[in-house]
Amino acid sequence: MMKKLVLLFLLTTAFGYSQTTDQEYDALTKKSPFNKMYPKATAADAAAYFGAWNKIFTEGPIALKEARLAAISASAAMKCEYCITAQVHLAKAAGANDDEIKAAIFIAAEVARFSTLLYGNEFGMDNLKGVLGIQPK
Repeated sequence: MMKKLVLLFLLTTAFGYSQTTDQEYDALTKKSPFNKMYPKATAADAAAYFGAWNKIFTEGPIALKEARLAAISASAAMKCEYCITAQVHLAKAAGANDDEIKAAIFIAAEVARFSTLLYGNEFGMDNLKGVLGIQPK
């Protein structure tokens, strides 16, 4: 579903199927300050996509708190201070405690650290699959 939404958003904005009028743009920017980040030509599509993708937190297969913790981990990995601020706030609202938030950040840090070790030492995918017991297909 998410891949289809992304593809639809990219296609409609790339080919200009949806044009936002001045009146629609004003309404969108009043609805959410995030809509001001998009060019007028794509603002309506971007706002629709933003609303649709956020449903993953409330209607997706991962419980809300755990989904927010995953978002914190991703935010930390990409070093997005805006994302971290928002996701920590939203995770706490979903019931996450400080220790769970620290664990999500720690996981991101350790995945990055170990990935650097594997990559830098040219460990190799075949070697990793052997260690994990993954059989070749």
